This record gives sequence, structure tokens and C-alpha cells, in this order.
Amino acid sequence: MRKAGAVLVLGLCSFLVFLVIGYQHTVKTQEEQQAAAPRLYEPAERTLNERMTISADTKMIYQYFYTNDRVTKEQTETAPIFLQGLNREELQSVYNGWQMMLFSPEKVILRCSIEGKSSESYILGEDGGYLAIFYEDGQKAIHLQERTEIPLTALPEGEALQIREGLRVTGEENLARLLADFMS
Repeated sequence: MRKAGAVLVLGLCSFLVFLVIGYQHTVKTQEEQQAAAPRLYEPAERTLNERMTISADTKMIYQYFYTNDRVTKEQTETAPIFLQGLNREELQSVYNGWQMMLFSPEKVILRCSIEGKSSESYILGEDGGYLAIFYEDGQKAIHLQERTEIPLTALPEGEALQIREGLRVTGEENLARLLADFMS
């Protein structure tokens, strides 16, 4: 009986020794793998030193959420000239009231909520050399709604070019905000 007890104690001690050695080996192997693995995140010092800004290649994605019919529409365009060179904080001050979903040099996603229905779509364009507001109806037909007293020659060249190409605006609230910007 003593011999069986001694063998049991010896076996238990051997098991514990191998268990400890196995644990230490596993921890050491994981540490080596982590040290050899490429970093998924850049160090904070590098991120702080690099100032991310919007460039001519940045895609601007505008998401409009309509509260009445709970529809989200999305509009994608390249960054306009007046936004190029802005960092996250500067862009947020331009789009006050918008929620910034993503900011990177490649893509910016901005979202706003609009009280109304998703069918409210306008196009800022040119009519007789002046800034004009066109309305897009449910059948995608475009109608002149109003010609403003703002000559396109009074706008910066980049903005005037956007107007000549047709600047799509969703919702009356955004239309009013853009018109106020152009009038100031």
C-alpha cells in the first residue's frame, strides 16, 4: 500500500512538473509570436505626428436620414476644393450638426438627419449665368424652381464649376444651408 501511495505521489508530482513546464513553454511561445507579428496599429506617437487631412482624392460620402419615412440616401463625390487640406476638427466645424461616421485621407462619411420625406431632392445649377435651384420630381424629371440673384461669376471658381456641373442637394434644410453659404 505504501508503495502504491509513493507511486501515486510521484506520478502527481511528475504531472505538476510537466504542467508547469508546459505552461511556461506556451507563454514563451506566445510572447515570441507577438514580438514577431506585424503591428496592426501604429504607435500613438506616429499617429499624433502625422496630421490626416482631406485631399483631392478623398471620397466624400454624405448620408441623409429622413425621419418621416426612415430612409437613408447616400451621395458620393470627390472632395471639393474648399475642403481640401482640412483635418477632422476643421471639417467638423464646417459640417456642424452632422455626425462624422468615418474620417480618413481616403474616405469621409458624414450623416445628417432630415425631418421630411426622402423624395425632397434638389440640384443647384446654372440658369442664365445665375445660381438656380432645380427640383427633381418622383419620375426623375428636373424642373426649374427658382433662379437666384447670385451670379456664378461672384463665386470662387471651384464652387462655380460644381454649380455648372450640377450640385445635388437632398432636403430643404441642406438646400437652405448651402444657399446661405453661397450668399455670404
